[in-house]
Amino acid sequence: MRKYCLLVLLFPCCLSVLAQTLTGKVINSQTKEPLAAASVYLSNTSIGVNTNKMGVFEINTVRGGKYKLVVSFVGYETYVMTVNPAHLPTDLVIPLEPKLNKLEDIVLEPYETNGWEKWGKFFTDLFIGTVSYTWQCNLKNPEVLRFRNSKKDHKLYATATAPLIIKNNSLGYEITYSLEEFEFDFERKVVSFNGYPLFKDLAIDHPSKARLWQEKRKFVYYGSLMHFMRSFFMNKVEEEGFEIRNLGYVPNLAKFRAMKLYHQYKDSVIIHNQDTSFRIQSGYISLRYNQVDSTDFYKKALVLPDTVISYAIVPADSIGYAIDSSTAGLYARDSLEISYLLKEVPDDYKRLTAKHRKETYPVSQFTFINKRPIEISGNGNYYGPHDLKITGFWAWWETVSTMLPFDYWPPRK
Repeated sequence: MRKYCLLVLLFPCCLSVLAQTLTGKVINSQTKEPLAAASVYLSNTSIGVNTNKMGVFEINTVRGGKYKLVVSFVGYETYVMTVNPAHLPTDLVIPLEPKLNKLEDIVLEPYETNGWEKWGKFFTDLFIGTVSYTWQCNLKNPEVLRFRNSKKDHKLYATATAPLIIKNNSLGYEITYSLEEFEFDFERKVVSFNGYPLFKDLAIDHPSKARLWQEKRKFVYYGSLMHFMRSFFMNKVEEEGFEIRNLGYVPNLAKFRAMKLYHQYKDSVIIHNQDTSFRIQSGYISLRYNQVDSTDFYKKALVLPDTVISYAIVPADSIGYAIDSSTAGLYARDSLEISYLLKEVPDDYKRLTAKHRKETYPVSQFTFINKRPIEISGNGNYYGPHDLKITGFWAWWETVSTMLPFDYWPPRK
């Protein structure tokens, strides 16, 4: 079974609970004319509107930190900016640049003619996922995808000529996903993708399914990457059921103790056998049952590794720090292991490998590959995704089929 990894804050803060209103106007950057019916939304939320005939929009933002404001219109370049509900801009005017009618860049490795037939399932498994929710999550317009398999750098690239339309009947969302990047590295077995999704809650049109979808969303949320990021931000990692451990290497004390013992009692006989008991008395070791020469014991100790993985518990406040009232930083020199102790590993995850079959709780790993911190907002969003490599459970679980909008908050326990 193939194994992949995904390359996708504890601090005194106050998250705004009251919605704030963001208003602005969208215009043509060259003619300054207003653009009617332009799409304006907060990325990875269900919050979005279209501009009126004067190009004006008004949207309500939500609690919990920073968001990406996305503005798109047919024939124009997509505009993206970061907004913070606590500090919204006033008199916002957004100029959209018209797309130039130019020939596509000439590349030595063009897009494949029958790309979807060749790479469609592979792309779907990585992008939408292989979890149990996937079978009710469908891509409605695969024809907009184009694939390029680069023999030079051993990577698969995917682009889209229009936003992807994904209907997730498992969680009750229709997602319009503006795909900005999709890349799979065949050598490193690493997939990375990003874009700007807009969620539509299907429960509005299908109220009879609302309760079922609410229960499924709640189950998906607890133990998710979003849940962890929010818990870390609020300094409630342990309270919410997470455990962080250090995966850095430390000196192998067992080896050094054995070597010290050997040099201290090198003229004595040392026991190293489960069938043997011993005690030290006045510089010598008294033996019972089988005896093993100290030289043999020393040789065995000598081949032990000098370092072993720490696995020490890591307090959240030792790897996090406040950036401002709505943002926190997270960084660790060593890789981290994160376990969620309040949920069992799904059976379909256990079936992937023999190692996973032995796991009880979902276990994931963080590696800060560029030695830079990531920034986390109270809504669970984090910035610097290319600086964080995620492996383990979340690399398998965190796909489009289990993705929740940042304005989703579970019912109180």
